[in-house]
Amino acid sequence: MSHEPHGARDDAEGNRRGVSVMLVTTTLFAIMNALTKHVVTLYPAPQILWIRYMIFAAYGLVETLRRRGRLAFKSNAPYLQITRGLLLATEILMYIVAIRYMPLADIQAITGAGPLVTTALSVPLLKETIGFRRWSAICIGLIGLLIIVRPGFEQFDPIILLPLGGVVLYALYQILTRIVAQHDRPDTTVLYTGLVGLAAMTLVGPFFWETPDARGLALICTVAIIGLSGHVLLIKALTLAPASVLQPFNYTMIVWAVLFGYVFYDDLPDIPTAVGAVIIVATGLYMFHRERIQRDRH
Repeated sequence: MSHEPHGARDDAEGNRRGVSVMLVTTTLFAIMNALTKHVVTLYPAPQILWIRYMIFAAYGLVETLRRRGRLAFKSNAPYLQITRGLLLATEILMYIVAIRYMPLADIQAITGAGPLVTTALSVPLLKETIGFRRWSAICIGLIGLLIIVRPGFEQFDPIILLPLGGVVLYALYQILTRIVAQHDRPDTTVLYTGLVGLAAMTLVGPFFWETPDARGLALICTVAIIGLSGHVLLIKALTLAPASVLQPFNYTMIVWAVLFGYVFYDDLPDIPTAVGAVIIVATGLYMFHRERIQRDRH
């Protein structure tokens, strides 16, 4: 007979289900990125993102209105919501452009440093306290990032600044998301994310519009639907298990990026990129481990 407390069994089951959903989520995002790399050679990045936001905003509008009606539009921090939405739209646009010119594995290795950057920025912006061990992990992880970027060497390509800038913008977006969560309900935040992004891309998208044929429109819509499905499943995973349990599984996207990049685009990361990616993943996993220890202590 098991003497495991009922609550512990429920938590363990929730974690298992959350991890399973998270693995499906990362697979969908990896497929989306692989398709995006093809689609962005056919149509401009702003046009692709504009259509993605049309679908995302439509879904968010229907869902939030169904749940809360007009109350969903009421935000206690509208300027923060708008800033957050603009940061995300800019970051995704930079990411799409980078995908066109860089191997998937290289981009995913760089974005793997995102949690390290978010944690570092949370000190001055959120007044959080980080211990010596986590600061050490951040510094070592950034060394891994420098190994990938190789600034000052012949191999340095300015296009690499796009995913690097995207990492910083996404870190700021996550920090603003934490702040906004203290003022607004999640459905309001989802609604603003879609509508702000749609408004921003509506100002930009028409200048880059190239009327797609049926196949092109189907490809762009497929990318948008896969991305939307991934975000919906991510929210589901976070309702089943804590973020600290799920975050390490984001690194499986590097495996998918290597696989899809090789199979579909004949791209493989070089040795420095592979070494840097291993360092980033190792330090990221260690930092998540330390965060769980700190949370359990409190």
